[in-house]
Amino acid sequence: MARGSVGRKVARAARTGGSRTRRRRTPVGFYATLVLIVLLGVASVGFSRYQVQHPPKPTPPTVHDHWHEAYAIDICGKIQPNLPQNPNLQVAGIHTHGKGVIHVEPFSVANPGPFEGHNATLGRFVRSYPGLTLTSSELGYPKKRTWHNGDRCGTKPGRVQVKVWNSLADTTGHTVANPDKLLLENGQLITVAFVPAGAPIPRPPHAAVKALLAAMGSTGNGPGTSTPSTTPAGPPTTHPGGGPPTQGTTKP
Repeated sequence: MARGSVGRKVARAARTGGSRTRRRRTPVGFYATLVLIVLLGVASVGFSRYQVQHPPKPTPPTVHDHWHEAYAIDICGKIQPNLPQNPNLQVAGIHTHGKGVIHVEPFSVANPGPFEGHNATLGRFVRSYPGLTLTSSELGYPKKRTWHNGDRCGTKPGRVQVKVWNSLADTTGHTVANPDKLLLENGQLITVAFVPAGAPIPRPPHAAVKALLAAMGSTGNGPGTSTPSTTPAGPPTTHPGGGPPTQGTTKP
């Protein structure tokens, strides 16, 4: 190879790889990465501090709430007697006092989880009442038979259906596919039915609605609302007739 050609290649390599200008070039990418890491760290600290200073509000109902729903059980077109008062009131945060009203009271400060927030369901009420069974395919009334989808109501096959009216002002209502997951709301009306498909499902009877209004009035939660009671927690009190302990003032 000619000496001139070799010389030119050496000179070109010096200009591209070994020049002082290239060695002194600032590593912009490196410093940009450092700045990004610092900014992310500051943002993380700030967000963590905000979360500590502004904890999320618990989902109602909480241990300070007392909600009510009127209910009825309809088997083959006949409204059944109200379930008697729960025999396990001291541990059932969702219960009934025998007047066609469900009481939602997550009263156990030490262990509220089973009845608070999204655990306040119709399924939780059913499981808290000995002998009561309710799924999308069967309905069992305490000390009576259990009805299964396809059992006859007269000459027609019946099936489990649950209809809900969100408030007293709701005149149409809606059916739910999974009664176990039905979230209870203050002022609801619920009818659990085993009837033929297409059969009318009535709202809970007047006596249950009247008891609902009386119960909601006694706790300061107006009909058809979901506003929790603001009564501060206080010494446990009991319902008239030996109900479970609740937080706040004694209910009339």
